[in-house]
Amino acid sequence: MNPHRSGEVPYMKWIGVASALGIATLAACSSPSEQSGSETAKSPDTSQDSVQGNSTNGAIVSDKARRIALDTQGIAPVGLTVRVKGIEIGTDATILDVSASYGGTDTNNVPLASDPTYLQDEQGNKLMLKPPKDNPRLHILRGQQMDGQLVFLGAVPAGAKALTLVINNNNAGDDLVAPGLSIPLKLDSAAR
Repeated sequence: MNPHRSGEVPYMKWIGVASALGIATLAACSSPSEQSGSETAKSPDTSQDSVQGNSTNGAIVSDKARRIALDTQGIAPVGLTVRVKGIEIGTDATILDVSASYGGTDTNNVPLASDPTYLQDEQGNKLMLKPPKDNPRLHILRGQQMDGQLVFLGAVPAGAKALTLVINNNNAGDDLVAPGLSIPLKLDSAAR
């Protein structure tokens, strides 16, 4: 589906953000009430295996992955809202459970990854986003909400107490082409 073509709004998907890890979903609904009834899309080359302790497409994922519940939200003035609901810190990838929506009226869509999007640790190290093949810039249509997972390549240092999710690095929050947003994520309250 081409998100720029008019008339094709009812269902959009983010797929394959981590096919090597078996992660497959980010789906959009035209309204929050439709969210529970929508189907979750999956990439044909992914499996339904859990991230922890499985071999998926030849990649071994460690049982040492750590899951932390979060409830952090960032809002860009252009009308972009991103909520981070959880994080899974693994040895080869870091996965965020997110809900993103665009409620602005100045443009038809906004991307979450037109410019570099990454997780940054306290020392300034960056874990870059692994974009899905079918929507690499992660476009969200006006009035849409997307729920699912974003995968960042690499591991978070063991002693990290915080990360920052950086969306469209160095862009202003009112940028219509690619709004920027930084969301601090506190990890220190989680049991280790």
